[in-house]
Amino acid sequence: MNVITISRELGSEGDQIANMLAEELGYGRVDKKVLNHIAKEAGVDIKAVLDKEKTFTRKPRLISDQMTSLYQRAPTAFEDQAALDDKTYTRIVHQTMARFAEEGNVIIVGRGGQMILHDRATVLHVHLYAPPEVRAQRLMKRASISELEARRHIERSDEHKRQYIRYMHKNANWKDPKYYHLMINTGAILPPVATQIIARAVHG
Repeated sequence: MNVITISRELGSEGDQIANMLAEELGYGRVDKKVLNHIAKEAGVDIKAVLDKEKTFTRKPRLISDQMTSLYQRAPTAFEDQAALDDKTYTRIVHQTMARFAEEGNVIIVGRGGQMILHDRATVLHVHLYAPPEVRAQRLMKRASISELEARRHIERSDEHKRQYIRYMHKNANWKDPKYYHLMINTGAILPPVATQIIARAVHG
């Protein structure tokens, strides 16, 4: 396998593990590169792409009752400029992922790579998670915030990712084990060990 997709919960040390993996394997890390490519293909700036992605979690038919208060409807760059519709965004994301996968030796972080590249034999799909209390403690330490603030950040992040995958991939559940080859609890397995597990799976 020469491509890894990483789906990660906020506070699961996903970015650290992705960076360690890139160094361990000599792979490139794809995250902002994906945004740059999407923006370039669409003829908009990165902020516009991010604004577009936020609208996916604001669609009323997707937001659960208990989370509605987390998202407030507001105009975005796309609504003002009509620069990028849902169909165009989806097409470009799929094409971008496919191009990086064809090049190989990359770690694709986020944006539904596990869904888009699910049928490619050379791709390893990994999900990183941790217990809520562990994630909150990590966030509190990293951002110097209260436990309440940390848990709110986690709730928002989880809901955003849940809605993004549901919207982009026919109501799929982003935490469903069937989309992954490896699911690692980083509350029990520290990042250096998780990195080695994933690296061995790539070579194995």
